[in-house]
Amino acid sequence: MKKFIFPIILVSLFLLCSCDKYLDIKPKGYVIPQTVEDYERILNDIKLTKILSDGIEKLSDDFYDPSIVEGTDISAVDYRLYFWLEDPYSTPSDLTYYSYWNMLYNRIYQYNAIINGIDEAAGATQQRKDAAKGRALIGRAICYYYLNNIYGQIPKSKDDQTALGVPLVVSNALNEELPSRSSTLASFDFIVNDLKQGIPLIPASSLSNFQINKAGAYGWLARVYLTMKEYGLAGEAAQEALKINNKLLDYNSQYTRISTGANDSIYMTKAGSTVTIPAQNPENLHVVHFDYTRGMAFQYLANSTLSAFDLKDLRRMNIIASNVLSGGVGEWDGRYVYMGAISYNYSVGPTTAEMYLILSESQARVQKYQDAINSLNKLRKNRIESAFYQDLVHVDAKSTMQKIFRERRAELLFKSVRWFDMRRLQNDAEFGFTAEHELANGKVLKLVPNSPRYTMTIPAGAINKQIIQNP
Repeated sequence: MKKFIFPIILVSLFLLCSCDKYLDIKPKGYVIPQTVEDYERILNDIKLTKILSDGIEKLSDDFYDPSIVEGTDISAVDYRLYFWLEDPYSTPSDLTYYSYWNMLYNRIYQYNAIINGIDEAAGATQQRKDAAKGRALIGRAICYYYLNNIYGQIPKSKDDQTALGVPLVVSNALNEELPSRSSTLASFDFIVNDLKQGIPLIPASSLSNFQINKAGAYGWLARVYLTMKEYGLAGEAAQEALKINNKLLDYNSQYTRISTGANDSIYMTKAGSTVTIPAQNPENLHVVHFDYTRGMAFQYLANSTLSAFDLKDLRRMNIIASNVLSGGVGEWDGRYVYMGAISYNYSVGPTTAEMYLILSESQARVQKYQDAINSLNKLRKNRIESAFYQDLVHVDAKSTMQKIFRERRAELLFKSVRWFDMRRLQNDAEFGFTAEHELANGKVLKLVPNSPRYTMTIPAGAINKQIIQNP
């Protein structure tokens, strides 16, 4: 069995060194896992539920930051993300606590140790070994899904092998050379393969939705296929997830409306609501968090995002007029903040609601427009205040697709999805757009289609003869 140091050492040390090895020195005084229980303990590490920083949302056009002033504090991470600049994470502290590259490869190292060692571990049944290996394969796939969507170049076509993805590290040996970057398409194929290998090994259900099961794994597979623009396969994976769990919370039973006078109504949770408790929310197929588990709480929304919410949309419980946040003191500036009335831990993993959205888009992409609208309405009936609900209707292909995109922004706000939607749609022949970030003085920053800034630069210290930097 390959040696794996336990507890996990900081793999970021190797990832940011301009060398060809993991580490030159193996630390002493650590325990090497010997049993299946040891490996299961690694899988249950709380760090594996906190997979990346919320900076991914500050890249998206859902985010507005009124505190940023052009030319002021330009080295700050939030400034560099908001202006879509190169190297937003450059200081040792930034790289340790915020860099997706460091955080995700660190977790991949843990998963690789399990994948490579569990078969020879002592104790337990083959079924438990298989389940642990399956969970690790899916966990690794999730990490590479984020890495490839953040650092992988966007292919110009389904056959474009020149767009570079990320290094696919499969070993946990500390002294092996790093692989070079694969193509983006090959990276996605690797992710799909890990998911397909892992799904048969894991149970259909689990004691907690923090622990991956088949429904959650199919949810991730649906996300991956959607990003790959394999819309038919995305719909099939979403349907597989919904066969296991198709539960939707009726938000009418979760929230009550409170009038605030001049501003929009506030929707507050009722006693006994489970929507704000990730482990008890039946819609959560797999619970994962940003490193700060309240994610984007108290952050401002872009005006374009606000337009995705109907006035009687109960999802408005997550968006509150900015002056309500300060007790209604002062004149309202017309802006909204996220989770201003109810701040809670929330998951950024796949949900049943997202599966209906992916299914709807899949159906629309193959011109089953009425089915697509039906899938949307199934979700919206559980999100709009009952007294004001009306079914959406199909008018034409373009408007149905726009309805789907609008629902995605409302339902999946600040849940690690929008930046990837921006990447796949920004240069679309019919639905392409120029992304914007607004400054408080009214100036608008623009991110044009096909900009290299849709792909983040790799941390400079990780660049070596094997790893080529993005433009």
